[in-house]
Amino acid sequence: MSDAKSIEDIEVYKEALLLTREVFNLCKLVDLRKEYSLCDQVKRASISVCANISEGYGRRTRADFAQFLSISLGSCNEVLALLDIVKVNFPRVETSQLKERYKILSKRIFSFRRNLR
Repeated sequence: MSDAKSIEDIEVYKEALLLTREVFNLCKLVDLRKEYSLCDQVKRASISVCANISEGYGRRTRADFAQFLSISLGSCNEVLALLDIVKVNFPRVETSQLKERYKILSKRIFSFRRNLR
């Protein structure tokens, strides 16, 4: 399936984990602390990116792994939309760097998925 010996060997997984930490840090900002539902939603979407990469890795076939990578891509897009919502409602909160990193991650997951097939 993949040449990785464990999930920690997959670069898109490691990057997704780092970005999840950034999302959690974003939600700790004073402006967002009381926005429980928005923060919960963006946290869950970022967690979903990692979780689907990991779950797909644990499947037995390349096709299954590719399917879970597709779901992970959807979660990346959800994070991007939620970061747009943060920016619209909290203009002082900086989201552009995090958005760019999620866009890059999306491209990397897409390429990884294409190479699995």
